[in-house]
Amino acid sequence: MTDPKLQAAYEACAREPIHLSGAIQPHGALLAFAPRTGAIAAASDNAGDLFGTTAQALLDQPIDEWFDAHALELIRAGAAASQPGDFPRLAGLVNAGAWGELHHLSVHVRAQLIHVELEPAARESADPLDAHAMIARLEAGAQTAPFFHAVAEQVRALTGYDRVMVYAFRHDHSGEVVAQALGGELSSYLGLRFPASDIPPQARALYLANRVRVIPDAGYTPVPVRTAAHAAPLDMSFDVLRSVSPIHLEYLRNMGVRASMSISLIVDGRLWGLIACHHPQPRAVGPRERIAADVFGRYVSLLLGTRNLKQIGAAEAAARLHRHRLEQALAHAPSPFAALREQPEALLGALAADGAALIAGDDALLAGAELDPAILAPALAWARTHARHAAAGTAERADWNAADHGPAGLFAAPLDAGAGGWLLLFRNEQVEHVRWAGSPADAYQLDAGRLTIGPRTSFAEWNQTVRGTAEPWSEEDAERAERLRLMLSRHLPASAPREAAHGETGGRLVRLDLHGHRRRLQRLANLLADAADHLDASQRTQLDEAIAAMEAALAVPADAGRRAAG
Repeated sequence: MTDPKLQAAYEACAREPIHLSGAIQPHGALLAFAPRTGAIAAASDNAGDLFGTTAQALLDQPIDEWFDAHALELIRAGAAASQPGDFPRLAGLVNAGAWGELHHLSVHVRAQLIHVELEPAARESADPLDAHAMIARLEAGAQTAPFFHAVAEQVRALTGYDRVMVYAFRHDHSGEVVAQALGGELSSYLGLRFPASDIPPQARALYLANRVRVIPDAGYTPVPVRTAAHAAPLDMSFDVLRSVSPIHLEYLRNMGVRASMSISLIVDGRLWGLIACHHPQPRAVGPRERIAADVFGRYVSLLLGTRNLKQIGAAEAAARLHRHRLEQALAHAPSPFAALREQPEALLGALAADGAALIAGDDALLAGAELDPAILAPALAWARTHARHAAAGTAERADWNAADHGPAGLFAAPLDAGAGGWLLLFRNEQVEHVRWAGSPADAYQLDAGRLTIGPRTSFAEWNQTVRGTAEPWSEEDAERAERLRLMLSRHLPASAPREAAHGETGGRLVRLDLHGHRRRLQRLANLLADAADHLDASQRTQLDEAIAAMEAALAVPADAGRRAAG
């Protein structure tokens, strides 16, 4: 994005406070009130219409005056059960408004206000699929259809949308359609990639917070939400009815999409991807279907998280075995260089790298097939500039090497405080042939008169070959490199006495272990959040026993420390 006006407009778009939209979609009405006083702090214009008055007249009035005892009981119970970050709860069916019409009632708490959303209850011709039926069908088809395709098919059966895609985010926040269930007149996007600018940072944050979003009709006219004079702008992050950015609505229209729905897939506390649904005509998705979509999305997230945890665990177990072999070789060899020359496979096996270099003084050792010694000069030049005080990495060859061949990824870790020694890791280039949904260079259009941006108008396939990049370095990669650096530091000449250096290194390794344990426990906690609805009684018992055993194990060192202190 080289045009400075376009860059400025894009940055303004990325700062748009979409959670403070000040409006809702018109297929329901919204009220928000203070739990202590019951005074209404915000009301949508159509809430005024529903109750036979105006939104302004509702403000500061007691919520009790506008609902019957049954509805108020459901509202209070829903609010009491709401936890921070909870998806709005479907509290039940109530008669509401001047004519007592039947409405679905959803409730949640946000920013110390109770949000009440009312959607007219349409007569349903048949019971929708529930989440448990969707999960059962997914498991039944696990052996006959690719997993992500089966996921898309189940959501299409639930929603009736013509195009349902499983959309996976990449490290740079661009996304790729990895599976699709298609019917009707919409075109296929399977295998196409979309630039990161299609979903700006604040939108990704809301997808992480609010797992299900529906736009029944992208051609709607927003309904303003009025707030009391003393009230702050209403935080609508979790409101089902929240009006979306006009840029996103135009984006959908440019795609030929009239109705849209998304289900967030969250793994390890991060937005892994979306189940994105499109339809060429307006199409509502009721509260019951949204709940089924939410539970199903959490189940898919659970499966993805479990798979991710297994992959990370297997990779760490393999790296640990290689580190042990390397430690044994270092303990018995006359020098680290002699040990590494004998065990180059162990060195590379302990790291997620295609090549490595150990440099100490005038000694240098290279490990890895076809690693050209000529790369050491530019690699060291980059390391001395970017990693002198702390390890650093890049996945772009152009960042450190002007050549058009050889490794692309570089990770550098100083072996000592003076940066006289280095551990350098290299990753091979990954040539990618990318099929974009429209040119990423034309992700936005600039309205020069207003200096604002609008979405692109073309999603035609645009092909690109990407060279000079490697797989990015992860947090786990950095930890493995740090473990190896500390291991090697024990066996290299040091200015500090050997005993002191050995003790300091041991302490750092312990801290690395503790950090790794914390991260693993956090991953398990994230998995439990999605597993809660899918564990039977025996599994919950096993889980309780495992947690009790872990707590008992953690209590032993704590008790020993107290006894030593006392």
